[in-house]
Amino acid sequence: MKHSENEKGYALVTVLLIIVVFMVISLSFLGQSFNSVKQNEVVEKNYQSVALAEMGVSFYQRAVKNAYLSNQENVVNQVNQMMATDRRNKVVKSKEYYNGLVVPLMKQAIQTSLESEQNTLRIEHRDNTFYSIQDVNLSSREKDIYITFSSLGKQEDEISTLSAEMIIPVNDMGLTDGGQSDPSTTYSLPEFNQIKEPTGLAEKCKNPPVIYDSCREIFIAGSGSFSQNHNQLDDKLLYAKGALVLGGNANNMSNTKIHSDGSMSIGKNMNGVEDVFIEVKGAVSFGGQLRMDHSNVHVGGSMSLDGHLDMENHSFMYVGGSADISKHLSISPDSKMCVAGNLHASQLNIAGELYVKGSINGKIKSGEADKVNQVDFEKYCGRPDSSQELTIEWGNIVNNVEYNY
Repeated sequence: MKHSENEKGYALVTVLLIIVVFMVISLSFLGQSFNSVKQNEVVEKNYQSVALAEMGVSFYQRAVKNAYLSNQENVVNQVNQMMATDRRNKVVKSKEYYNGLVVPLMKQAIQTSLESEQNTLRIEHRDNTFYSIQDVNLSSREKDIYITFSSLGKQEDEISTLSAEMIIPVNDMGLTDGGQSDPSTTYSLPEFNQIKEPTGLAEKCKNPPVIYDSCREIFIAGSGSFSQNHNQLDDKLLYAKGALVLGGNANNMSNTKIHSDGSMSIGKNMNGVEDVFIEVKGAVSFGGQLRMDHSNVHVGGSMSLDGHLDMENHSFMYVGGSADISKHLSISPDSKMCVAGNLHASQLNIAGELYVKGSINGKIKSGEADKVNQVDFEKYCGRPDSSQELTIEWGNIVNNVEYNY
């Protein structure tokens, strides 16, 4: 009987021990599970913060690439415009000089584009969850543009930061004509086709009896003669396939283009000619004085002018034959006149440029006229051939990302 009671006591103790062991084991498993859950939550938050930082890098890299691609044409045009200005001003610079302009121009263009894209610098997904682009820096080293930045990703209390570097290589510029080293040697004289023939006009705008009507563009199939005054003939395009005669005065004309395939005659004065382009393949005669302001006159043949010729504010006149001016000729410091034949004027006041291939007759009161040969005449009076423009070979962007977590 005593033996049976002892066995029951041992059994109770054993059961209690087993229960205790299982409870300890269960609590241990529960603790490990809880820790695993917490660790998984931390890892998940850390992973999400990294993913957000990577998203920021991708978005900003795309913004840089778009800025780089969209500004390539603008940079090329800026460099070529600088080259053209230097040519007009008789300034000769090497190709290397213009190469040196490309990187800073592109760097500035990219920076301006990125500053206008502020929405790419920070994106909020929800409360306390975002990516942010920070520490942006643009620099240039010789032919490369360097863009460095950091992208911060935040998921609740977890933060990850990535450092990124983008390298944009810009290769040498090249001449489109096959490799001439001096881009300032080939020029073309006016070809009298800059004003384009208008198309799609209403019938009333073709060969009209007068040019003061609602037609802003007028086409004359052959020759045309208009006897009345033509003052304040603004914002017009007048295109004649033959000779053109405008009788009377044509004063205070602005923003008007006139083209004639034949000769052209202006009956009296043309004062106050502003932002006007006259292009005549034949000879031109002016019955009075001509005062040009920021205007261009291209004459394929000879020119006669019964009065004064005043050229102001970046005006240009080209005469393919001789020019006969009955009174004085005045050229402002920023204007230029070119005469392929002989030039006669009673008095010459030359503050700007005057190039003449033939003889120069008249009293030079101020400045000097340059008597030039054919090569220099083309150099100073022509414009650079479009084939002489420089092109830029753009490199591919190199992306480097460093994980800092």
